[in-house]
Amino acid sequence: MASPELIARLTSYVKPGASAVSSSDSEFIAACIDEAEAMVTARIGTATDAVPPVIQERAVIEVASELYNRQQAPNGLRQFAAPDGGQTAIRVSRDPLVAANAILAPFLPLGFA
Repeated sequence: MASPELIARLTSYVKPGASAVSSSDSEFIAACIDEAEAMVTARIGTATDAVPPVIQERAVIEVASELYNRQQAPNGLRQFAAPDGGQTAIRVSRDPLVAANAILAPFLPLGFA
């Protein structure tokens, strides 16, 4: 279960300036954190002692924010308003661990085949 501090950090990260969020949004944020913690723990594997807790928490925040923002990117496409009044579609990453991999890489052992 996600801690209230981690929920508050993710909420301020994905909804900057928001004074309050709905209970359903808060539940979704907590679920994203739980899923992100599972993904990051699986990615770290047996190297848990090598990754400082602050780095692991940052990786969880990054993965959880990717999971949270996917709700606004149906089929992997996110739309933004263009300066000319039109819309621009941008494909988002399919792997929510992209940012976390870069954060965790210095602390994880290299894989050998």
